[in-house]
Amino acid sequence: MIIEFNRVSKSYGKHNKALADVSFAVDAGEMLFLTGHSGAGKTSILKLIMKIEEISYGQAQVNGFQLRGIKDHQLPKYRQGLGMIFQDHRLLENRTILDNVAMSLWIRGYSQSESLKQARVILQQVGLAEKLPFYPSQLSSGQQQRVGIARAIVSKPDILLADEPTGNLDPDLSLELMELFMKINEAGTTVVIASHDLILIKRLRKRVLILDSGQLIDDYRPNQK
Repeated sequence: MIIEFNRVSKSYGKHNKALADVSFAVDAGEMLFLTGHSGAGKTSILKLIMKIEEISYGQAQVNGFQLRGIKDHQLPKYRQGLGMIFQDHRLLENRTILDNVAMSLWIRGYSQSESLKQARVILQQVGLAEKLPFYPSQLSSGQQQRVGIARAIVSKPDILLADEPTGNLDPDLSLELMELFMKINEAGTTVVIASHDLILIKRLRKRVLILDSGQLIDDYRPNQK
């Protein structure tokens, strides 16, 4: 198992429980969705995996690390195995898209030339080879989201997390983006996507963890039906 939650809870204060007694396991190389209403706990799970938030109760193991046992000095090594895609892109507006992607490698200690080389390759793979000198403001929302994907996967993470990546896109662009995630998954990366787009999720026929008010209420596996 590359991700395993065992009775995990997350509380923000005494009366605000974001997750309650959640247990699930994910195989390496799997692709699945987290879904549920707004506030159901989808983003909380991603934040716990990224170690943006801390578990309140329970245990979780991700990529060989016990989340509650990771020390501050171990976080960079832990996060090297993760890629995260945010709904709001979080791109640097004063940098070209090539630089936005290359920076993910610079901060990991790669040389500038190697970082730029790998960034060019990955941007070509996501269909943006002609946009390398462009700035984020010159791109459409769908193109900006592709830059976010390129930035998350350029370091070849074991696990790719995406938080509502199609939230601002029309149905055709959403499907196009999901097909890109499927290609990334087919190359061996474990992919976990938080999404409320039930029509799109049903169409892709992947495993779905359904959350309601912080509780895991179903683990739907369409390919086993």
